[in-house]
Amino acid sequence: ITMLPSDAALLEVALGEGGLAETMAAGTIHMACGTHGVAAIEKVNGGHGRAGQRFVAAPVLGRPELAAAGHLTIVPAGPAKIISELQDILERLGNVISGAGEDPAAATAVKIAHNFVLGCAIEAMGEGMALVRKHGVDAALFHDVLTRGLFACKAYEIYGGIIARQDWDNVGASVVVGLKDADLALEAGARAGVPLPSGQVWRDHLAAAWDKSEGARDWSVMALEQFRESGLER
Repeated sequence: ITMLPSDAALLEVALGEGGLAETMAAGTIHMACGTHGVAAIEKVNGGHGRAGQRFVAAPVLGRPELAAAGHLTIVPAGPAKIISELQDILERLGNVISGAGEDPAAATAVKIAHNFVLGCAIEAMGEGMALVRKHGVDAALFHDVLTRGLFACKAYEIYGGIIARQDWDNVGASVVVGLKDADLALEAGARAGVPLPSGQVWRDHLAAAWDKSEGARDWSVMALEQFRESGLER
C-alpha cells in the first residue's frame, strides 16, 4: 500500500531503480491510495503488468479527522478479483467503498473530479461569505443557513466553518496540496478536451495565497483572497 504526495514520488517508488516493480514477487498487489494523475497511474499499471504483478488504484477521500474516525471514502479500481481480495483491507480503511470499475485510471479520474468539485465549492463559499459580509451579515449565520438546508453535508459543515471562523491554520490539505490537485484537474480536463473554467478561478486563488507565503495553511485560505478582493481585510 502506498500513499505518496506526487506523481514523481509514485513513479520513483513503483518503477525506479530498486522500486516495487523490480523487487515485488510476481502476483503481489500494489494498491496506490494517493492522488495522482491519470498518465502516472497508467504508467505504473503498465509497469506492474509487465513485471507480472497486480495493481489497484484506491484513492482516499476525506480530511485527517475523518480518517482518524474511520469515515474515509475509498474509490478502488482494478480487476474485480483483486478488489475482492482487498475488500477486508478497504473496509478497515474507510466506511464507504465506491468501486470505479476495472481500469485503475478510472479511480484517479474520480478522485481528481472530486477534488475539483470540492475546491470549487470552497471557492463558491468564499464568494458567498464575502457577499453577505459586505451587506453586514455575520458569516457564521450564512454558514448556518447553508448547512441546515440544501448543503447539509460534511464538506460545507467543515470548510464553511473554517471560512466563517477564518481558521486557516486548521490544516487538512495545504495550499501546496490544493495547487497540485488543481493542476491535476486542469491537466485531466485538457487531456480529455473538457474545459474547466471554474477550476482556473480555483487555481488562481490558491496561487495568490501561495504568493503571499500562505502555502502551509489550509487550502480553504483561498477564501481569504476573495475577502481581500472584496475589500474585507479579514
